[in-house]
Amino acid sequence: PPLAPRSLRSAVARVAFAAMARLVLSASVAALWGQQAVAVVEQRPTEDDASCRCSDPIKGEGVCYEPVCPPGYFKCCATCKEAPCFGQEKMYLSWRGLPECIECAPGDFCDGCDTFSRCPESTQPNRMGPRISAPKTTGIGGCESCPTGTEASFDRSACMQTYTDVCNSEVVSRCIRNCKAADPMRGKRLTPCERMKCTMYCAKRWSEPCAERVSKYCVFSTTLASVLPEGIEAEEGQGAIVGCDVDCNGASPVASGGAAVILAAAVAFLAWPSARW
Repeated sequence: PPLAPRSLRSAVARVAFAAMARLVLSASVAALWGQQAVAVVEQRPTEDDASCRCSDPIKGEGVCYEPVCPPGYFKCCATCKEAPCFGQEKMYLSWRGLPECIECAPGDFCDGCDTFSRCPESTQPNRMGPRISAPKTTGIGGCESCPTGTEASFDRSACMQTYTDVCNSEVVSRCIRNCKAADPMRGKRLTPCERMKCTMYCAKRWSEPCAERVSKYCVFSTTLASVLPEGIEAEEGQGAIVGCDVDCNGASPVASGGAAVILAAAVAFLAWPSARW
């Protein structure tokens, strides 16, 4: 049979090469993450082919999109055309077998369309401000307002005594995000105890009044309620990290070798004079 035109053969070759390159890249990514990526537990739902629940994160409304991560997770940089996410977050295998799903963070919700949304701020009288949510929250219904006299913690995972009158929430939060785990393999993926150490340290670096206010939340989180009237339960979150060796009085930067490692990046950040304003 006659050969196809040269232009057609070239086009087919380019398509084949691109497909092979994507396959090799996917295999390489999976191999690199093989020891860290965990398969998501949630099963892929069966949906009517005619339905289109999600819009394409890049192309927008009107363009149907089939998600690869379950509700409670978002796809690594779903709004980017190309996005390798190495070492920043714990990755989970998507339904297509690639390490690209990330657990929805506290203060956000992920409705199953591969993106995340921040919980809207509360407008209720005496309860205004950011809302909190648990990790892997799947809808806005999981976002909660904080009671009077409290507000969302720096990472929006719990309610704590009002602190924004003495702490610069934006700067302290940024400082916390720059902390690294004692184990270099975990990068910035801190344990709850490490996060509390970092929170106390960053608060103290901002100011003594800030550290004093945050220390009450630190004590609350590390102390179990031992004597309670019959029928009364401890508040949610009390004693959540009991046994943590954090210094709730200020977390000195030389408190321990582990703390020095954890706080190295935060120290560098807060050393900039402009960071405080």
